Amino acid sequence: MLSRREALAVGGTLLASSLPGSRALAEATSPIADGRIRLVDGRWLAYRQYGPTSGPPVFYFHGTPGSRLELAQCDSERCCSGRRVIAIDRPGMGGSSYQYGRRILDWPRDVEQLAASLGYTDRPFGVIGLSGGAPYAAACAAKIPHRLTHVALVSGHAPLGACGTCPGNKDRLVKLISRRPQLGKIGVNLISRKLIRSPDRVIAKMAESWSAADRQLIYCNPKLYHDLIASLHESTRCGPAGLVTDIRLLASDWGFRPCEIQGVPVSIWQGGDDRIVTPSMAHYFHQQIAGSELNIDPQAGHITMFKKHATNILSRFVST
Repeated sequence: MLSRREALAVGGTLLASSLPGSRALAEATSPIADGRIRLVDGRWLAYRQYGPTSGPPVFYFHGTPGSRLELAQCDSERCCSGRRVIAIDRPGMGGSSYQYGRRILDWPRDVEQLAASLGYTDRPFGVIGLSGGAPYAAACAAKIPHRLTHVALVSGHAPLGACGTCPGNKDRLVKLISRRPQLGKIGVNLISRKLIRSPDRVIAKMAESWSAADRQLIYCNPKLYHDLIASLHESTRCGPAGLVTDIRLLASDWGFRPCEIQGVPVSIWQGGDDRIVTPSMAHYFHQQIAGSELNIDPQAGHITMFKKHATNILSRFVST
């Protein structure tokens, strides 16, 4: 029988890999709007728009755990750089309905439906996948390259155990959750309750897996610190099932190989001091995806990479 302490440790360690998200951007950038659409199978898909609606469209895929609020880590007017960035909640997280039996390869269809609802039925768009969102960006690159202007993989997690990669400091936990999903659900539920009672203790536990740069970013920015807590709540607002499914899919066969990607420009952005997603994973993507562009910042960690380089990353997305 799993003890309460053991379950809490699983949940706390799992959430240690999350990224900051917040309402901060609403106070600092172009107008923000929340929305959701009904998909053809009846599910709801929730999203948040950042930046001017007239800008080139870019869809943002959050980390694991995460939500549409995550993009707010770029809490400056320079973040969107005139782009219309649409951050989407994956199934079972934030405001999106849970999807039974979902696969990573189901995601491109969801994205195309959202694009059509926003007026991009026949117009191209870009995608960004951060951390655990990288498999979903790669799936779009592999399956709908004709729809894409550019793909950015930021601190992107490679397939578990991919040839030549070194595991991140949460990969053993990912494997555990993939084998014992009920344990993961218990742990996530416990840590979600602890976030309400003792949020500082939860953040302190999370920080153990971060680089020095990541800790400095969060602890020296009260707004990001408090908004990180709000983002963690949002990621499990519908319960733990969506997050646990996301972890299981990350650890599973993705249904395609990154070497199949062609016909769309891909840039790869990686922190050299990232302990959650090791630089070897960025090199793996670079070797697998012909013609891809590799950018490594030796001083950046898992959280700080996108924060530091958001303007350069988004500059790759232009109107066509």
